[in-house]
Amino acid sequence: MRQKHGKNRGKPYNKPAPARRNERFSKNYSFIQRSKQMEEMHRRERIPGSAPQPEYEPVAELLPEIQDDVNENGFYEQLVTGFNHIPTGHILSSTTDEPVASEPENKKKSKMDNLSENISADLETCNSFSKRFDFELSTENINDLIAKKAVKCIKSNWTALGNVRFEIPQLSSSDIKDHSGCREPQEIATSEDLQKLEVKLSICGNAKLPLTPLQSELFYIANNYQDLYCPQRSYGNAEEIRYVYCLHAINHMLKVRSLILRNNEKVSALAKSMKLSPNEVSIPESFRDQGLKRMKVLFIVPFRESAQKIVNTIGDLLFGSQDAKARNNSIANYERFLGDFSGNTIYFPKTNPKPVDYEQTFSGNTDDNFKLGIRFTKKTMSLFSDMNSSDMLIASPLGLRMLVTDKDNDFDFLNSIELLIIDQAELFLAQNWENLLYSLDHLHLQPQKLPDTNCQRVRTWCLSGASNFYRQTLLFSSHELPEFRAVLNSKCNNYQGKVRIANLVDQGDIRNVLTPIEQVFQRISCSNVESTFDDRFQYFVKHIMPQFSKPGFSHCMLYVPSYFDYVRIRNHFKTEMVSFVQINEYTKKEKISRARDIFFHSGASVLLYSERAHFFRRTRIKGIRNLILYQPPNFPHFYSEMINLMLESNQNPRDGFGEAMSVKILYTKYDLLSLSNIVGSENAVKLTSGKKDSYLFSTKT
Repeated sequence: MRQKHGKNRGKPYNKPAPARRNERFSKNYSFIQRSKQMEEMHRRERIPGSAPQPEYEPVAELLPEIQDDVNENGFYEQLVTGFNHIPTGHILSSTTDEPVASEPENKKKSKMDNLSENISADLETCNSFSKRFDFELSTENINDLIAKKAVKCIKSNWTALGNVRFEIPQLSSSDIKDHSGCREPQEIATSEDLQKLEVKLSICGNAKLPLTPLQSELFYIANNYQDLYCPQRSYGNAEEIRYVYCLHAINHMLKVRSLILRNNEKVSALAKSMKLSPNEVSIPESFRDQGLKRMKVLFIVPFRESAQKIVNTIGDLLFGSQDAKARNNSIANYERFLGDFSGNTIYFPKTNPKPVDYEQTFSGNTDDNFKLGIRFTKKTMSLFSDMNSSDMLIASPLGLRMLVTDKDNDFDFLNSIELLIIDQAELFLAQNWENLLYSLDHLHLQPQKLPDTNCQRVRTWCLSGASNFYRQTLLFSSHELPEFRAVLNSKCNNYQGKVRIANLVDQGDIRNVLTPIEQVFQRISCSNVESTFDDRFQYFVKHIMPQFSKPGFSHCMLYVPSYFDYVRIRNHFKTEMVSFVQINEYTKKEKISRARDIFFHSGASVLLYSERAHFFRRTRIKGIRNLILYQPPNFPHFYSEMINLMLESNQNPRDGFGEAMSVKILYTKYDLLSLSNIVGSENAVKLTSGKKDSYLFSTKT
């Protein structure tokens, strides 16, 4: 399913943040302090004669009721103090004037000491994990992260990844100033190597070893819980990358689950020793191990085929290689999953075949509207679980946006995401980039409803609205684009910093051009990013359109990457009565054939062609004599594909133009990354910062 572009696709994304976003963190810290004071007050109270209560599992009935229309200022205060509304007779006292009759005070103290020792021993097994989530950001730290102050940049060169750029915030009272993690890691060859990196033992036995150098380096960065932007994904290394982020995701999920289960046992043991129910125990601060919601990992991928591969990879890591029957027993609803997420491969013609990358992109189920909740139990993995009870979510940008905009259900399950993985980001440009941005803006917002989590177990930084600073983001794409850089810079605020793979492009896609022709790159002057869209259009109207009326200028294809620009130009053509035909992603097959025939036989002088139409169909347009690229393509290999359509074998020998042909590319200084993908990084710098406004590249021999 293809989505219609919003009319703001080509414009910068300046949509205001949702109203429920927490912008002041300092006021929430006062609520936390109040919570601690009230807990201490209850500890000092002693209500004699309280009868022991029977044991039962934690329930949500003890939570205070909060109205749906509660204001933002009072929400977190009620949330933090929620479990302090338990009757004082049910509060465990740690310091009292008279001893508890059921157990001597020295024995109780001994049990508490042993409990603390067990906690330390447990956390020692997942050191980097515990250090990350036990560290409390101060208000000053948060303000520095928002303002991007005191960020240390370190450059390194690794064997597989190449140039690696680290950006690490220098926070006070933090041990992340140690930059030893910036050195190139060793390859991961054995199960012992994974265990040294704190991977759960149950995964180590099923992991496919040794990892490749690329996988080792990527996993090392991911395991350090730093944000990662890797624009080097290809169909050759796609499975390697997928395996790494699935390994990291399931390892993180098992650590979270193990910590919660261990603390559950300790709380139950503590309650049993005091002859109270677990909900009536005043839990120590060291037991804070949860977020407001259960979901911790979010995958955003373009197609159902990608989701299927992720589920199968996670299943292999958890349960090893299995036959169909064993896999159905290990993964609940697996047969339904295969029915919904496999098949539906589109038809690839054998005569006049599509390009290889097209078949690789659209193989399998290419539906882009889906969401899949995954829940883990002790021995099984359950698919299609409810969002509020899921540990992981795999969704497309469209599916995630539909969850967020569903008026019948809330999206509070996105509040406590600790790991966000975005794969094949370049394909989201061909779907609808705004869906991704909209979804990212709705992570870590104030919950609409009071969660059923025991607030004494919720981490304080989660209660204070600082969860987004503890989220790790892994972003993978096939090439660099400003949109991807913008996501990394504006949507990722990991307090442990970010890592960007920054390799220069040597030659670019221009080396794949086979047509012997001169290509003119025309720079358009503009003052700022916001004005580029109007400046480009005005230049096109004043300098390019007058050529359409000249005799002999015909068979011109106008290639437009942005659908917003496409609609604007189409409307202007209709106003100016320009002889043109059009092909976009919504054009029916019959009309496409008719437009191609008219254009080939000189029935119209201009063919208006959208980039998304080429992405989804790869139509072979014949008869192109003049090619104008309104903007450098978002997909670099489209550059050579469009020019190679001008080969002599695709021309109409009776059109009367002989060998006259031309190619012109319009660009601004802000198209540096797009130009780098076409002509190489060095030439792109010359094009954007040179003294001339026009540059000529030739593929003539």
